[in-house]
Amino acid sequence: MMKLTQFELSKIGKNRTVMGALVVSLFILFGIFYVGYHYSQENFSARDNVEAGYPAKLDKSIKEKYSGDLTDEKVKEIVSDYMEIWQDAKTDSALVFYPFYWDIQSTFIPRKNYDLFLVMLDKLENGQRLSVEEVPIKKIDDNDFQNFDKPLQLGNYVPWTDLYKVIGNLYILISVLVALVCSLVFSDDTSRNMNQILFTTKYGKSKSLISKLLAGISASTCLFVAIHIINFITFALMNDISGWKSSIQTNFAMKLFDFPMEWNHLQVFLCIIGLQFLGILFVAATSVLVSSFVKTPLSSFATATGLYLLPALLMQAFKGNIVSKYLYFFPINQANVKNMLVLLSSEGDFFRTRVVSNLLLLSLFLLVSYVFFNFIAYRRMKVWRF
Repeated sequence: MMKLTQFELSKIGKNRTVMGALVVSLFILFGIFYVGYHYSQENFSARDNVEAGYPAKLDKSIKEKYSGDLTDEKVKEIVSDYMEIWQDAKTDSALVFYPFYWDIQSTFIPRKNYDLFLVMLDKLENGQRLSVEEVPIKKIDDNDFQNFDKPLQLGNYVPWTDLYKVIGNLYILISVLVALVCSLVFSDDTSRNMNQILFTTKYGKSKSLISKLLAGISASTCLFVAIHIINFITFALMNDISGWKSSIQTNFAMKLFDFPMEWNHLQVFLCIIGLQFLGILFVAATSVLVSSFVKTPLSSFATATGLYLLPALLMQAFKGNIVSKYLYFFPINQANVKNMLVLLSSEGDFFRTRVVSNLLLLSLFLLVSYVFFNFIAYRRMKVWRF
Protein backbone atom coordinates (compact mmCIF):
# COMPACT_ATOMS: atom_id res chain seq x y z
CA MET A 1 0.00 0.00 0.00
CA MET A 2 2.82 2.40 0.87
CA LYS A 3 4.52 1.83 -2.47
CA LEU A 4 1.25 2.36 -4.33
CA THR A 5 0.64 5.60 -2.43
CA GLN A 6 4.18 6.80 -3.17
CA PHE A 7 3.65 5.97 -6.83
CA GLU A 8 0.43 8.02 -6.90
CA LEU A 9 2.16 10.91 -5.15
CA SER A 10 4.97 10.83 -7.71
CA LYS A 11 2.38 10.99 -10.50
CA ILE A 12 0.88 14.09 -8.93
CA GLY A 13 4.30 15.67 -8.40
CA LYS A 14 5.39 15.03 -11.98
CA ASN A 15 2.21 16.39 -13.50
CA ARG A 16 3.11 19.45 -15.56
CA THR A 17 -0.02 21.30 -14.56
CA VAL A 18 0.74 20.81 -10.88
CA MET A 19 4.37 21.83 -11.37
CA GLY A 20 3.31 24.95 -13.21
CA ALA A 21 0.72 25.78 -10.54
CA LEU A 22 3.34 25.42 -7.79
CA VAL A 23 5.69 27.80 -9.58
CA VAL A 24 2.90 30.35 -10.01
CA SER A 25 1.91 29.84 -6.38
CA LEU A 26 5.40 30.80 -5.23
CA PHE A 27 4.99 34.19 -6.90
CA ILE A 28 1.51 34.58 -5.39
CA LEU A 29 2.90 33.57 -1.99
CA PHE A 30 5.60 36.21 -2.30
CA GLY A 31 2.95 38.76 -3.24
CA ILE A 32 0.82 37.86 -0.21
CA PHE A 33 3.82 38.23 2.11
CA TYR A 34 4.94 41.44 0.44
CA VAL A 35 1.55 43.11 0.75
CA GLY A 36 0.53 41.50 4.05
CA TYR A 37 3.78 42.05 5.95
CA HIS A 38 6.16 44.40 4.15
CA TYR A 39 3.39 46.79 3.10
CA SER A 40 1.23 46.35 6.19
CA GLN A 41 -0.04 49.52 7.80
CA GLU A 42 2.51 49.28 10.60
CA ASN A 43 5.54 48.59 8.40
CA PHE A 44 4.49 51.15 5.81
CA SER A 45 4.10 53.91 8.42
CA ALA A 46 7.37 52.80 10.09
CA ARG A 47 9.36 54.14 7.14
CA ASP A 48 7.70 57.56 7.46
CA ASN A 49 8.30 57.54 11.22
CA VAL A 50 12.03 56.95 10.73
CA GLU A 51 12.26 59.74 8.15
CA ALA A 52 10.61 62.07 10.68
CA GLY A 53 13.20 61.14 13.31
CA TYR A 54 10.93 58.96 15.44
CA PRO A 55 11.15 55.24 16.30
CA ALA A 56 9.96 53.02 13.46
CA LYS A 57 7.69 50.95 15.69
CA LEU A 58 6.56 50.75 19.29
CA ASP A 59 7.82 47.20 19.92
CA LYS A 60 10.19 48.24 22.72
CA SER A 61 7.72 50.62 24.38
CA ILE A 62 4.95 48.03 24.32
CA LYS A 63 7.19 45.40 25.92
CA GLU A 64 8.61 47.70 28.60
CA LYS A 65 5.68 50.01 29.40
CA TYR A 66 2.35 48.74 28.14
CA SER A 67 2.35 44.94 28.26
CA GLY A 68 0.41 43.38 31.10
CA ASP A 69 -2.97 43.90 32.72
CA LEU A 70 -5.35 46.19 30.85
CA THR A 71 -6.38 48.92 33.29
CA ASP A 72 -7.86 52.41 33.05
CA GLU A 73 -4.56 53.83 34.29
CA LYS A 74 -2.64 52.07 31.51
CA VAL A 75 -5.07 53.33 28.88
CA LYS A 76 -4.59 56.86 30.22
CA GLU A 77 -0.80 56.45 30.06
CA ILE A 78 -0.97 55.22 26.45
CA VAL A 79 -3.22 58.10 25.39
CA SER A 80 -0.94 60.58 27.16
CA ASP A 81 2.18 59.24 25.41
CA TYR A 82 0.41 59.34 22.07
CA MET A 83 -0.69 62.93 22.61
CA GLU A 84 2.86 63.98 23.46
CA ILE A 85 4.29 62.34 20.35
CA TRP A 86 1.54 63.70 18.11
CA GLN A 87 1.88 67.25 19.39
CA ASP A 88 5.68 67.11 19.12
CA ALA A 89 5.38 65.84 15.54
CA LYS A 90 2.93 68.59 14.58
CA THR A 91 5.24 71.18 16.07
CA ASP A 92 8.05 69.84 13.85
CA SER A 93 5.67 69.47 10.85
CA ALA A 94 6.43 65.75 10.83
CA LEU A 95 4.14 62.86 9.84
CA VAL A 96 4.07 60.17 12.53
CA PHE A 97 1.65 57.27 12.79
CA TYR A 98 1.49 54.24 15.08
CA PRO A 99 -1.43 51.80 14.63
CA PHE A 100 -1.19 50.73 18.29
CA TYR A 101 -1.73 54.27 19.55
CA TRP A 102 -4.35 55.05 16.93
CA ASP A 103 -6.50 52.01 17.67
CA ILE A 104 -6.51 52.57 21.42
CA GLN A 105 -7.24 56.28 21.34
CA SER A 106 -10.04 55.81 18.80
CA THR A 107 -11.57 53.13 21.06
CA PHE A 108 -11.48 55.14 24.28
CA ILE A 109 -11.99 58.61 22.77
CA PRO A 110 -14.72 58.21 20.13
CA ARG A 111 -14.36 60.97 17.55
CA LYS A 112 -18.12 61.52 17.34
CA ASN A 113 -18.05 62.63 20.97
CA TYR A 114 -14.72 64.42 21.14
CA ASP A 115 -12.39 65.26 18.27
CA LEU A 116 -9.04 64.88 20.01
CA PHE A 117 -6.96 65.95 17.03
CA LEU A 118 -8.98 69.06 16.34
CA VAL A 119 -8.67 70.12 19.98
CA MET A 120 -4.91 69.49 19.96
CA LEU A 121 -4.54 71.53 16.76
CA ASP A 122 -6.46 74.43 18.26
CA LYS A 123 -4.24 74.32 21.33
CA LEU A 124 -1.05 74.24 19.25
CA GLU A 125 -2.20 77.20 17.14
CA ASN A 126 -2.55 79.17 20.35
CA GLY A 127 0.90 78.15 21.54
CA GLN A 128 -0.43 75.65 24.09
CA ARG A 129 -0.45 71.89 24.53
CA LEU A 130 -3.36 69.68 25.45
CA SER A 131 -2.99 67.61 28.62
CA VAL A 132 -4.44 64.15 29.05
CA GLU A 133 -6.24 65.42 32.15
CA GLU A 134 -8.42 67.56 29.87
CA VAL A 135 -9.46 64.64 27.66
CA PRO A 136 -12.65 62.63 28.38
CA ILE A 137 -11.33 59.06 28.21
CA LYS A 138 -13.89 56.27 28.42
CA LYS A 139 -13.50 53.63 31.11
CA ILE A 140 -12.82 50.00 30.21
CA ASP A 141 -16.23 48.99 31.56
CA ASP A 142 -17.88 51.42 29.12
CA ASN A 143 -16.64 49.35 26.16
CA ASP A 144 -18.38 46.13 27.27
CA PHE A 145 -15.21 44.08 27.57
CA GLN A 146 -15.70 40.43 28.47
CA ASN A 147 -14.88 39.82 32.13
CA PHE A 148 -12.89 36.81 33.34
CA ASP A 149 -11.34 35.78 36.65
CA LYS A 150 -8.03 37.29 35.54
CA PRO A 151 -7.53 40.75 33.98
CA LEU A 152 -7.27 41.01 30.21
CA GLN A 153 -3.69 41.12 28.94
CA LEU A 154 -2.45 43.86 26.65
CA GLY A 155 0.45 43.35 24.28
CA ASN A 156 1.75 44.02 20.79
CA TYR A 157 -1.31 42.80 18.91
CA VAL A 158 -0.68 44.74 15.68
CA PRO A 159 1.58 42.12 13.98
CA TRP A 160 -0.89 39.36 14.88
CA THR A 161 -3.67 41.29 13.18
CA ASP A 162 -1.56 41.28 10.02
CA LEU A 163 -0.94 37.54 10.47
CA TYR A 164 -4.67 36.83 10.61
CA LYS A 165 -5.20 38.74 7.38
CA VAL A 166 -2.38 36.84 5.68
CA ILE A 167 -3.60 33.37 6.71
CA GLY A 168 -7.00 34.26 5.28
CA ASN A 169 -5.40 34.91 1.89
CA LEU A 170 -3.21 31.82 2.21
CA TYR A 171 -6.27 29.71 2.91
CA ILE A 172 -7.78 30.66 -0.43
CA LEU A 173 -4.50 29.95 -2.22
CA ILE A 174 -4.13 26.55 -0.53
CA SER A 175 -7.75 25.67 -1.28
CA VAL A 176 -7.28 26.32 -4.99
CA LEU A 177 -4.04 24.30 -5.05
CA VAL A 178 -5.70 21.42 -3.21
CA ALA A 179 -8.65 21.52 -5.59
CA LEU A 180 -6.20 21.27 -8.50
CA VAL A 181 -4.17 18.43 -7.01
CA CYS A 182 -7.17 16.35 -5.94
CA SER A 183 -8.96 16.95 -9.22
CA LEU A 184 -6.28 14.81 -10.84
CA VAL A 185 -6.73 11.79 -8.56
CA PHE A 186 -9.17 9.92 -10.81
CA SER A 187 -9.87 12.17 -13.78
CA ASP A 188 -6.26 12.16 -14.98
CA ASP A 189 -6.26 8.39 -15.55
CA THR A 190 -9.80 8.53 -16.95
CA SER A 191 -8.82 11.16 -19.52
CA ARG A 192 -5.89 9.04 -20.68
CA ASN A 193 -7.99 5.85 -20.85
CA MET A 194 -5.82 4.21 -18.20
CA ASN A 195 -8.73 2.83 -16.15
CA GLN A 196 -9.23 0.00 -18.63
CA ILE A 197 -5.70 -1.17 -17.84
CA LEU A 198 -5.47 -0.36 -14.14
CA PHE A 199 -8.78 -1.98 -13.20
CA THR A 200 -7.75 -5.31 -14.71
CA THR A 201 -4.71 -5.59 -12.41
CA LYS A 202 -4.67 -7.42 -9.08
CA TYR A 203 -5.19 -4.30 -6.95
CA GLY A 204 -6.95 -2.22 -9.56
CA LYS A 205 -10.26 -1.84 -7.72
CA SER A 206 -9.06 -2.21 -4.15
CA LYS A 207 -5.68 -1.04 -2.91
CA SER A 208 -5.09 1.09 -5.99
CA LEU A 209 -8.21 3.17 -5.28
CA ILE A 210 -7.33 3.57 -1.61
CA SER A 211 -3.77 4.61 -2.51
CA LYS A 212 -5.15 7.32 -4.78
CA LEU A 213 -7.29 8.68 -1.94
CA LEU A 214 -4.31 8.56 0.44
CA ALA A 215 -2.14 10.33 -2.12
CA GLY A 216 -4.68 13.12 -2.48
CA ILE A 217 -4.94 13.76 1.25
CA SER A 218 -1.17 13.41 1.73
CA ALA A 219 -0.43 15.97 -0.98
CA SER A 220 -3.06 18.33 0.45
CA THR A 221 -1.66 18.02 3.97
CA CYS A 222 1.90 18.62 2.76
CA LEU A 223 0.84 21.77 0.91
CA PHE A 224 -1.05 23.08 3.94
CA VAL A 225 1.75 22.39 6.42
CA ALA A 226 4.58 23.63 4.16
CA ILE A 227 2.90 26.93 3.32
CA HIS A 228 2.01 27.66 6.93
CA ILE A 229 5.52 26.84 8.15
CA ILE A 230 6.95 29.24 5.57
CA ASN A 231 4.35 31.81 6.58
CA PHE A 232 5.08 31.65 10.31
CA ILE A 233 8.84 31.81 9.79
CA THR A 234 8.38 34.86 7.56
CA PHE A 235 6.05 36.43 10.11
CA ALA A 236 8.48 35.85 12.98
CA LEU A 237 11.44 37.23 11.02
CA MET A 238 9.64 40.42 9.98
CA ASN A 239 7.69 41.21 13.15
CA ASP A 240 7.78 41.27 16.91
CA ILE A 241 5.69 38.27 18.01
CA SER A 242 5.72 38.97 21.76
CA GLY A 243 2.03 39.84 21.59
CA TRP A 244 1.11 36.15 21.31
CA LYS A 245 0.14 36.05 24.99
CA SER A 246 -2.10 39.14 24.88
CA SER A 247 -5.86 38.61 25.05
CA ILE A 248 -7.80 38.61 21.80
CA GLN A 249 -10.22 41.06 23.48
CA THR A 250 -7.41 43.63 23.68
CA ASN A 251 -6.85 43.55 19.93
CA PHE A 252 -8.20 47.05 19.35
CA ALA A 253 -7.99 46.66 15.58
CA MET A 254 -10.34 43.67 15.49
CA LYS A 255 -12.60 45.03 18.28
CA LEU A 256 -13.68 41.65 19.64
CA PHE A 257 -14.17 43.11 23.12
CA ASP A 258 -16.99 40.77 24.10
CA PHE A 259 -15.52 37.53 22.71
CA PRO A 260 -16.54 34.97 25.36
CA MET A 261 -13.39 32.81 25.43
CA GLU A 262 -10.29 33.64 27.47
CA TRP A 263 -7.95 33.11 24.53
CA ASN A 264 -4.72 34.82 23.62
CA HIS A 265 -3.56 35.50 20.06
CA LEU A 266 -1.60 32.26 19.78
CA GLN A 267 -4.62 30.21 20.84
CA VAL A 268 -6.79 31.98 18.28
CA PHE A 269 -4.15 31.33 15.61
CA LEU A 270 -3.98 27.60 16.42
CA CYS A 271 -7.78 27.34 16.53
CA ILE A 272 -8.17 28.96 13.12
CA ILE A 273 -5.34 26.87 11.63
CA GLY A 274 -6.98 23.69 12.90
CA LEU A 275 -10.34 24.73 11.54
CA GLN A 276 -8.85 25.67 8.19
CA PHE A 277 -7.10 22.30 8.00
CA LEU A 278 -10.46 20.58 8.38
CA GLY A 279 -11.73 22.90 5.67
CA ILE A 280 -8.87 21.78 3.42
CA LEU A 281 -9.86 18.16 4.03
CA PHE A 282 -13.38 19.07 2.94
CA VAL A 283 -12.07 20.77 -0.22
CA ALA A 284 -9.84 17.77 -0.96
CA ALA A 285 -12.68 15.28 -0.53
CA THR A 286 -15.02 17.39 -2.66
CA SER A 287 -12.42 17.60 -5.43
CA VAL A 288 -11.77 13.84 -5.29
CA LEU A 289 -15.51 13.18 -5.53
CA VAL A 290 -15.81 15.46 -8.55
CA SER A 291 -12.76 13.76 -10.07
CA SER A 292 -14.50 10.39 -9.87
CA PHE A 293 -17.43 11.64 -11.98
CA VAL A 294 -15.71 13.96 -14.47
CA LYS A 295 -13.62 12.69 -17.37
CA THR A 296 -11.01 15.45 -17.72
CA PRO A 297 -8.77 17.15 -15.11
CA LEU A 298 -9.63 20.64 -16.36
CA SER A 299 -13.37 20.10 -16.01
CA SER A 300 -12.82 18.48 -12.63
CA PHE A 301 -10.74 21.41 -11.38
CA ALA A 302 -13.22 24.00 -12.67
CA THR A 303 -16.14 22.19 -11.05
CA ALA A 304 -14.34 21.70 -7.73
CA THR A 305 -13.29 25.35 -7.59
CA GLY A 306 -16.81 26.46 -8.43
CA LEU A 307 -18.23 24.30 -5.64
CA TYR A 308 -15.71 25.83 -3.22
CA LEU A 309 -16.78 29.38 -4.12
CA LEU A 310 -20.50 28.65 -4.47
CA PRO A 311 -21.45 29.04 -0.76
CA ALA A 312 -20.03 32.58 -0.75
CA LEU A 313 -22.23 33.51 -3.72
CA LEU A 314 -25.27 31.84 -2.19
CA MET A 315 -24.63 33.69 1.06
CA GLN A 316 -25.15 36.98 -0.77
CA ALA A 317 -28.26 35.68 -2.52
CA PHE A 318 -29.85 34.38 0.69
CA LYS A 319 -28.53 37.04 3.05
CA GLY A 320 -30.77 37.25 6.11
CA ASN A 321 -32.57 34.05 5.09
CA ILE A 322 -32.53 30.85 7.13
CA VAL A 323 -30.63 29.20 4.26
CA SER A 324 -27.63 31.40 5.02
CA LYS A 325 -27.41 29.77 8.45
CA TYR A 326 -26.46 26.45 6.87
CA LEU A 327 -24.03 28.04 4.43
CA TYR A 328 -21.80 28.95 7.37
CA PHE A 329 -20.69 25.32 7.49
CA PHE A 330 -18.70 25.58 4.27
CA PRO A 331 -14.93 26.33 4.23
CA ILE A 332 -15.11 29.58 2.26
CA ASN A 333 -16.40 31.27 5.42
CA GLN A 334 -13.14 30.50 7.22
CA ALA A 335 -11.08 32.90 5.11
CA ASN A 336 -11.79 35.93 7.30
CA VAL A 337 -10.54 35.31 10.84
CA LYS A 338 -12.48 38.13 12.48
CA ASN A 339 -15.75 37.15 10.81
CA MET A 340 -15.18 33.54 11.82
CA LEU A 341 -14.67 34.46 15.47
CA VAL A 342 -17.72 36.71 15.44
CA LEU A 343 -19.72 33.93 13.82
CA LEU A 344 -18.65 31.32 16.37
CA SER A 345 -19.56 33.58 19.28
CA SER A 346 -22.77 35.15 17.94
CA GLU A 347 -26.14 34.01 19.18
CA GLY A 348 -28.65 33.36 16.41
CA ASP A 349 -26.18 33.13 13.51
CA PHE A 350 -25.14 29.61 14.36
CA PHE A 351 -26.73 26.59 16.07
CA ARG A 352 -25.23 26.90 19.55
CA THR A 353 -24.60 29.75 21.96
CA ARG A 354 -21.12 28.60 23.01
CA VAL A 355 -17.94 28.93 20.97
CA VAL A 356 -16.68 25.44 21.81
CA SER A 357 -20.04 23.87 20.85
CA ASN A 358 -20.00 25.68 17.52
CA LEU A 359 -16.39 24.61 16.90
CA LEU A 360 -17.23 20.98 17.63
CA LEU A 361 -20.33 21.11 15.45
CA LEU A 362 -18.45 22.68 12.55
CA SER A 363 -15.52 20.27 12.92
CA LEU A 364 -17.86 17.30 12.99
CA PHE A 365 -19.60 18.46 9.82
CA LEU A 366 -16.30 18.88 7.97
CA LEU A 367 -14.92 15.53 9.13
CA VAL A 368 -18.10 13.59 8.38
CA SER A 369 -18.30 15.22 4.95
CA TYR A 370 -14.66 14.34 4.29
CA VAL A 371 -15.24 10.67 5.11
CA PHE A 372 -18.56 10.53 3.25
CA PHE A 373 -17.28 12.16 0.05
CA ASN A 374 -14.24 9.89 -0.03
CA PHE A 375 -16.45 6.86 0.49
CA ILE A 376 -18.78 7.89 -2.36
CA ALA A 377 -15.77 8.49 -4.64
CA TYR A 378 -14.36 5.08 -3.70
CA ARG A 379 -17.68 3.31 -4.37
CA ARG A 380 -18.11 5.21 -7.63
CA MET A 381 -14.75 4.03 -8.95
CA LYS A 382 -15.25 0.58 -7.50
CA VAL A 383 -18.22 -0.02 -9.83
CA TRP A 384 -16.68 1.87 -12.77
CA ARG A 385 -17.42 0.19 -16.07
CA PHE A 386 -15.65 0.45 -19.40
